[in-house]
Amino acid sequence: MCRSLFEKDKLLFSFKLAVNILAGDGRMDQDEMRFLLAGPSGDIPIPSNPTTFLNDLDFAETYKQIYKMNEILPAFAGIEEFFMKNHAEFETLYNSETPETEPLPGIWNKKLHAF
Repeated sequence: MCRSLFEKDKLLFSFKLAVNILAGDGRMDQDEMRFLLAGPSGDIPIPSNPTTFLNDLDFAETYKQIYKMNEILPAFAGIEEFFMKNHAEFETLYNSETPETEPLPGIWNKKLHAF
């Protein structure tokens, strides 16, 4: 298979293969996958920016993601309220050069699975 794909397409193929394996095993939440691929949609009211590390545009985009995750993905229930009250705890994660290795603030490191 690797010989028949362009180099730029190999990572995408590997991702698709892994997702299909997880879905076949019942370990992939289809709503989470759909959200990853499509992102938030609809009219989302943006509150004023309480953070010091995000500019207003970055905050608006981040808030849209968090708001919709809270609304449609059961695993993220409560994330919007937690982020708005504890936004300073996310600054370390935001400023990290390797955010994927940082623990998530609060209960989120224990509540969420790897995907």
